[in-house]
Amino acid sequence: MAKCIASSDLGSPADTYLYALAQSSDSTLATIGSDDTLRLFDASSLKTLQTSPRCHSGVACLESAGSFFVTGGRDGLVRCWDSRAKKAVEMADPKSNGISSLACLDHYIAAGTESLKEGLGDVSVLVYDTRNPAAPLRQYNESHTDTITQLAFHPTQLNVLMSGSTDGLISFFDVNQEDEEDALQQVLNPRSAVHCSGFLAQDLVYVVSTDEQFSIHTLSKTASEDEQLPPPIEFGDVREKLKCMYVVDVLVQPDGPPVIAYGHNENRTLSISALGSPGAWTFGQKVDLPGAHGDEVVRDLLIHKKRAVTCGEDGQVKLWSLGM
Repeated sequence: MAKCIASSDLGSPADTYLYALAQSSDSTLATIGSDDTLRLFDASSLKTLQTSPRCHSGVACLESAGSFFVTGGRDGLVRCWDSRAKKAVEMADPKSNGISSLACLDHYIAAGTESLKEGLGDVSVLVYDTRNPAAPLRQYNESHTDTITQLAFHPTQLNVLMSGSTDGLISFFDVNQEDEEDALQQVLNPRSAVHCSGFLAQDLVYVVSTDEQFSIHTLSKTASEDEQLPPPIEFGDVREKLKCMYVVDVLVQPDGPPVIAYGHNENRTLSISALGSPGAWTFGQKVDLPGAHGDEVVRDLLIHKKRAVTCGEDGQVKLWSLGM
């Protein structure tokens, strides 16, 4: 069982939700909140190091890009926050749609946009080069019809970008290709709005839907429609299996098996279960984080070695000793 060893509101006002966490290459942590503030804090003490109020009009997402952090907002802007720079580098969606997801790789930032209307939306997957931020390097407008909820670059094929959407599709783009028809390499259809997705291995992708359906899919080795792929591994609705109310995320660890994090508001618990390995995917060893964030939703989780940091809708960040 894990033990909470520190907790802080980082100076945020009462009733602030903390949405997301990210860690820079020097182990500095960051979080964004419903008060539109970006907060940097120390990973060991949870001491606030820097705050950037009004970082967006409606901050929505946060990622790390090595030594600096990247945020996106419903104001249609992407901003890079480097403590060494006097001003944040800024990029904009040409259509002024809100930014709903981010992924970072070296000098490149991928941004997904938000649909604000009922029915089919006008959304984009954008790729920027921070060395020339005036306009997107790539702009894919036809592959999704609803809010982009997840973006991730492939762990080894660095030209491959994955996007997940509330339209129920997962798309894979070769960002070396400017034309969208040429760039689109594969599409997965988990048949439900995507909550989170990512790469478990070079040829495996996990998907968790907004109704807590969990599945693992094999990627094609070519863009050929004739390639025969094994059917996805379907875990179904994991709420009953894991005795939870919601899934926070799946985390791929460099020094251990991937884990799935899930919470139960009424029981005030957060749990982390190992996911096994290719060919033997299963819910394995579990660690409970008792008390979690009370009866509020845990919004994000980071794991480093034998410690975890969480943030939630109670406006707190918490540091845990996992004892794993």
